[in-house]
Amino acid sequence: MKLSDEKLIPNQPATIKIIPEKSDDLWLLYNLIVEDDVVSVQVQLEIKVINVDYAKDCSTIRVRGRTITSNEYVSSGSFHTLELETNRELKLTKNPWDEKTIKILKEGLNQNGKYDLGIILINNTSAEILLTDNNTTSITHCATIRNEKTLKNNNSNFEKFFENLFVSFRKHIDMDVIPNMVIASKDSIKDDFRAYLLLEAQKRKIKSIERNESRILMIHQNNIKDILSDKVIKNMNANTKVIEKFMDMVINKCDWVCYGTKSVEYAHELLAIDTLLITEELSEKKDIKLRKKYSKLKKLVQEAGGKVIQFSDVEGDKLAQMTGIAAILRFPIPNIDDLVL
Repeated sequence: MKLSDEKLIPNQPATIKIIPEKSDDLWLLYNLIVEDDVVSVQVQLEIKVINVDYAKDCSTIRVRGRTITSNEYVSSGSFHTLELETNRELKLTKNPWDEKTIKILKEGLNQNGKYDLGIILINNTSAEILLTDNNTTSITHCATIRNEKTLKNNNSNFEKFFENLFVSFRKHIDMDVIPNMVIASKDSIKDDFRAYLLLEAQKRKIKSIERNESRILMIHQNNIKDILSDKVIKNMNANTKVIEKFMDMVINKCDWVCYGTKSVEYAHELLAIDTLLITEELSEKKDIKLRKKYSKLKKLVQEAGGKVIQFSDVEGDKLAQMTGIAAILRFPIPNIDDLVL
């Protein structure tokens, strides 16, 4: 996806130019455009959005609304439908762009990137900042930050070291884009820096760090090989791959997946569930009735030979945006959403 250079500020209006380049970009757009947004296309026609539909079979978004401009073919104030396709420029205006929508846009753009995990590896004399994909096949070294005071004076005061590390962290890692983050060390310094990081985020009102606090994990390792072999990382990567597979199927094999409680329950009635995906938040609802309901569903799927994967808050953010429950199917069920209405 190509974007204009317009900087989006939370809770402020803005217009950005967008050129979707593939079907994944259209799916991202579908999740961005909401009622009262303004969409315009190259034929100099703008509409105020009433509803949005994603045509799965032909990878097209249909945006319906009232025109707020006119041309020789369409008068202002009339109902009209725009079809958004790949490689056709459009403008999207929101008043305002809220933080959640900006985050969805950043995360969606990162899906075409190569990084899924940020790593800060710390010892008493230096820290390394690295980025890797969830296959851990591509590792990029971003920065080395040295603790000059410790090197020169054997001073245990890490304040300047932490300050420099914090600045470098902000430069290389956007917590709204990189889905997972670990701070690794064999020493308690990892705990100290995590506390410093969160305190500075609070002082400076850096929302991207504050709202993703649960994503910042700590690992008791002191080299990159052991970090990537750690059970926490392996489980995280395995679950990330499942989510990526599911999201790819939503776009390219939509009849083989479903999401939402009613659709998943219907798929189970047909014994169609190969893998049930559910968030920890949904599975552990405080409402006892709902908790029992989802617990029973997980058990029934397993008894029918299906797999159940429960995602933590760290791993299941994308799933949470799609109701918190979904399934990869054993066989296709066309238009399952229409069948359960």
